[in-house]
Amino acid sequence: MKLSVVLSIYNGEKYIIEQLDSLRQQTRLPDEVLMYDDGSTDKTPELVSAYLAKYGLDNWKYISNQVNKGWRKNFMEGMWSATGELVFSCDQDDIWRKDKLQVMEQIMEKNPQISLLVSNYRMFYPDGSEKIGPRKNKQNLERIDLTNNFLLVQSPGCTHCIRKELLDLAKKYWRPEYAHDALLWRLSLFDNGLYIYTDDLIKWRKHENSAFSVESRELKNIRAKKDWINVAQTFEKMLRVYTLTDVSGEKTKQLKVLNRNAKWLAQRQKFYNTKNPLQGIILAMYWDCFPRYRQYLGDWYLLYIKRK
Repeated sequence: MKLSVVLSIYNGEKYIIEQLDSLRQQTRLPDEVLMYDDGSTDKTPELVSAYLAKYGLDNWKYISNQVNKGWRKNFMEGMWSATGELVFSCDQDDIWRKDKLQVMEQIMEKNPQISLLVSNYRMFYPDGSEKIGPRKNKQNLERIDLTNNFLLVQSPGCTHCIRKELLDLAKKYWRPEYAHDALLWRLSLFDNGLYIYTDDLIKWRKHENSAFSVESRELKNIRAKKDWINVAQTFEKMLRVYTLTDVSGEKTKQLKVLNRNAKWLAQRQKFYNTKNPLQGIILAMYWDCFPRYRQYLGDWYLLYIKRK
C-alpha cells in the first residue's frame, strides 16, 4: 500500500525537527510526506528546507501557502492532495513511535472494513509527567461503537490512519468550521468503520501554545459555548444526511442517536439563551449526550458564577 503523511505547520521551530526525525526513522518509511506551512514567521522554513537537503528526502515536499488558511482548512486540503491509499495526519510537535506506520498499515491490510484506524497515545507534559489514553494498553484491535455522546473525539488526528475512500467522501460534508479529525471520526463512527488499536504509537506533546490548548481555553465563555452548540447542530444535521445517503445497512441506531442529540442541543441552546434554571434542570435529562459529564456542571458555572 502507498502511505502518505500530511503535516500542517505553523511557527513550529521549537519542536519540528523531533517530529521529522520520528518520521524519517520509521521502520516502514512513508512513500510521501507533504508539509503545508501556513505562513510561519519564525525559522521553520529554513529549518525544514535544510533538513530535506541534509537527508536527501526527495519524496518529502514542503509547500508554503500563499495565504494563511487556518489549521482546519490547511489539514483538509493537504490530506485531499495526498496520493496514498492510507493517509496519516501529523502535527508539528509530536513524536511518533518508530513502528507506527508499520503497525497501522498491517492492521489496515488485514481489515478492509476499517475506514479510520486510531491508536492510543502517550501524552507528555513540560514537567516530565506522562499519561496513556484513551484506553489501557492491551495491544488489541477494538471497534468503537456509536453512543449518545458521539461528539466526543477520543483520539486526536495525530493518531489517525485514514483510508483514502473516507477522505474522498469527506469532501461532500466538510465545512470550514469542522476540524478534520472530528469530521473523519464521526463519519467513520456512523458507518461502523472506526477502530482503535490499544497501544501508544505516538507521544502527544501537551503544551499551552498548541492549537488544541488554545481552543480549549477559548471555549470557556458563554459566547464560545453558544458558537460550539451552533456548530454541533450543523454536525447533527449533516450526519443525518450522511446516514440516509451514504451509510449502508441498518440505520435505526444512528437515527435514534441523532434524534436524541438534536433534542439535547436544542435544550442546551435554550438554557444558554434564557438562563432559566428550570431549563438547566430539564437539560439533565440528556446527561448522556455531553462529550464529558463535567460539561453539564460547566454550563451552570458559566451562566451563574462566571457570567461571561
